[in-house]
Amino acid sequence: MNRLSGYLTVFSIVLFLSHVNYARSFRVSQIPNGTVKSCANCHINPEGGGERNAFGKLVGANFLNNGNVVWGPKLASLDADGDGVSNGQELQDKFGLWIPGQQNPGQGSLVNNPGLYTESPLTDLTIKFSGMSPHFGQKLFVRVIDVSDMLETGRTTINSVTNQFDVTLPAVITGNSYYVDFFVDVNNNGLYDTPPTDHSWRVELNNAIGNDIINFSHNTSFTDINWKYNLTFNLTGMSPHIGQLFEARLINSSNEKEVLRKRVEAISSANFSLTFPELINNGQYRLEFYTDVNNNGIYDTPPTDHAWVENFSNNAGDFTLQFTHNTNFTNIPWKYLLTLNLLSMSPHIGQQFELRVVKKDNNVELDRIKIETIVSPNFSVQIPQFELSTEYNIDFYVDVNGNKSYDAPPTDHAWRLTLNSNTGNYITNFTHNTIFTDIQWAPLTKIKDYNSNNPSSFVLYQNYPNPFNPATIIQFNLKNSGYVKLAVYNVLGQEIAVLTNGNMTSGIHNISFDASGLQSGIYIYKIEGTNFKESKKMVLLK
Repeated sequence: MNRLSGYLTVFSIVLFLSHVNYARSFRVSQIPNGTVKSCANCHINPEGGGERNAFGKLVGANFLNNGNVVWGPKLASLDADGDGVSNGQELQDKFGLWIPGQQNPGQGSLVNNPGLYTESPLTDLTIKFSGMSPHFGQKLFVRVIDVSDMLETGRTTINSVTNQFDVTLPAVITGNSYYVDFFVDVNNNGLYDTPPTDHSWRVELNNAIGNDIINFSHNTSFTDINWKYNLTFNLTGMSPHIGQLFEARLINSSNEKEVLRKRVEAISSANFSLTFPELINNGQYRLEFYTDVNNNGIYDTPPTDHAWVENFSNNAGDFTLQFTHNTNFTNIPWKYLLTLNLLSMSPHIGQQFELRVVKKDNNVELDRIKIETIVSPNFSVQIPQFELSTEYNIDFYVDVNGNKSYDAPPTDHAWRLTLNSNTGNYITNFTHNTIFTDIQWAPLTKIKDYNSNNPSSFVLYQNYPNPFNPATIIQFNLKNSGYVKLAVYNVLGQEIAVLTNGNMTSGIHNISFDASGLQSGIYIYKIEGTNFKESKKMVLLK
């Protein structure tokens, strides 16, 4: 062998070793069912090496530890390729439970590539309608909801009903359970009205097997399905942010409740759309959204990150919002999302569940959620609004004795987890156990009945939360329509903010007050009208 050929041989060996090291074929054993797609899970080249696909880029940026993939609830919950299905669902481990070395979960034949948006584990659901002649020519609206998280997986509309027809939409994953909600627009106003004005039904699909078929024959056993309308959010001109993380959250402005949030791991096109299928009619909404320009995975005030706000009203069903990229940035009060996956809750099927998040240093309740009846052994709940690097208790219980209130264990079963994140949204699993904690559950003292439309008199309620930081909600009832001024004052009587000043309709109103620029202390909110005047104290605690 001459010197040149020797150099070439050594160079070839180095190239080969570099290729093997870069491809990291051993990583296929570090994600569930990784061997099904092998290196194609992370690389555009199915044999590995070279450019990574969407899942590979996500893993490389945030989920490697000494070169090894960190599989768990957070990586499983994300949707790397933007196909509307999480990485965990595509790899047959929705909640990120699998640990390397364990037997692979689910069915290998159903595994999809989590980095390839052209693949999806969603299979067709067909509803076969018969006997629908009473609704000939009327519109039918259908939506499918995953029972485990109550999120919509698909919807469609039939413009003209016939006596017998099929509706098919790709909306179910094998093994999951679903509600299928649908209604006929009997009064032909294009909106959902509670029965018997419109006719609506709910059918259940338990433990889907794939390409499922449901037979439905017309009947008069109607169900109020609380239909939600669809927000389509169209963004254009976003080319400056291609490759960056994008997050948006939809907020009901009347009560400052977050309705739903969406996340795009990496913007792939200058023009794209998101859907938020959770609008109610006659609602007031705010959409807050940002791009993670500095690529640290969390929100930073502009101009570090770029953020915007869009306000809109919805009074005609489905709604479309258009946004074109601009540099009119707004510092949004971004908050982060807690997702708790509750697993193996079979002993409590049919029982009531409640959860709340409480800030540890001052015992102020962040928010709470109630599920009237647990219907699935594995389900998820979400609470938004937590802040980074802040300690919280996550308290929850099931109402074992069925008296619709909390009783200390072992009468009811209760648990406490803790939350303190500095890396953004927090996702964790809880598996049922009998290590109970007396969480000293407090009865609900916050905003009163949102559904009352006929208040008997004027009432000003205590703000909630109180103490608060930085925002709170002030609620009041108006017996009659008329002039109303609601303002906030400091303890010296100086007017700090005017929250409303004009004519308002009768009924319940919820007004948000943001005290971001104020110092801690006692403030007074005062309401004045034609025949009433009242004030209350509230505490800003930073």
